[in-house]
Amino acid sequence: MYPAVLRTCAAFVFLCFAPIFPASQDETSTNERIWLAVEEPSRGQLRIEPIATVEDGELTASLPGCLSESAAPQDAAGKYLEPGKKYALLFGGAPAGEVQLRESNHKESTASVAYTGTVKIHGQVRALATNPEQTDFRVASREPATAEQRASALTLAREIFGEHGIPEKLLSSVRVEYLTRTYLAPSSLPSLIGSFTLDTSDSDGLLHSLFFIASQPSEKLLPELVWIHLSETETDEEHLRLVDHADLFGNGQDEVVTKLVSLQTQSHRYLIFRRTRDGAHWEQIFKSEPLGCSN
Repeated sequence: MYPAVLRTCAAFVFLCFAPIFPASQDETSTNERIWLAVEEPSRGQLRIEPIATVEDGELTASLPGCLSESAAPQDAAGKYLEPGKKYALLFGGAPAGEVQLRESNHKESTASVAYTGTVKIHGQVRALATNPEQTDFRVASREPATAEQRASALTLAREIFGEHGIPEKLLSSVRVEYLTRTYLAPSSLPSLIGSFTLDTSDSDGLLHSLFFIASQPSEKLLPELVWIHLSETETDEEHLRLVDHADLFGNGQDEVVTKLVSLQTQSHRYLIFRRTRDGAHWEQIFKSEPLGCSN
């Protein structure tokens, strides 16, 4: 009887005092959610790059900036990009297969990956990867825009360029770089996300760029987010392009992840946007330091 009593008392004491002991390192690490970008930098080769981590509802950059001399050295390739490591790939906010890391590039903090899934990642079609298992039943809604949607988006893009001082005679040179139709949770209305260019090489040799998120509650497209860069010199080029959208925080609301490429610094950043409280606009909530510097 006494051994049984002692075991019961010991169990009671452990349960009472267990919460005051810190969690192990392994338990702590499982709370961290890492988000990574997957793209095709060269034909037939996929590459993955860490963007940010989410822990306790906070976004934190997972890589130091390549232009900062004061940045503390970090080995992201060792932590997130170990060969053989697997991540769930999301496309349009829904599970779309799995990527397995191959060779890591510690200098650039990237890695080549093998992808098992149905989505074709190429060119401007990028995706997101993350560590948690995807157990929901969300269906990917991201798909190429129709010809009618492209025409509407192109009309809106020309209007926006015109509002920013581009002469009307040049607006016919606006081109769609990439455009997709998707649903951004929790909205029940479809959205168009696109990037556009305006080549004025015939007049001043400049290339301007535009990115927007727009919805169509009626016949006319309404811009909810507009990012525009009007180049002042031939080397002053910047382009904001879609990576993908997903529920980064697990709260039922999608964030939009983009990649900002700078020709002048030969680097890129990741920008993340979320809806404002009015539900009709977007705000920037994250901007990484410059990454991938070529020099």
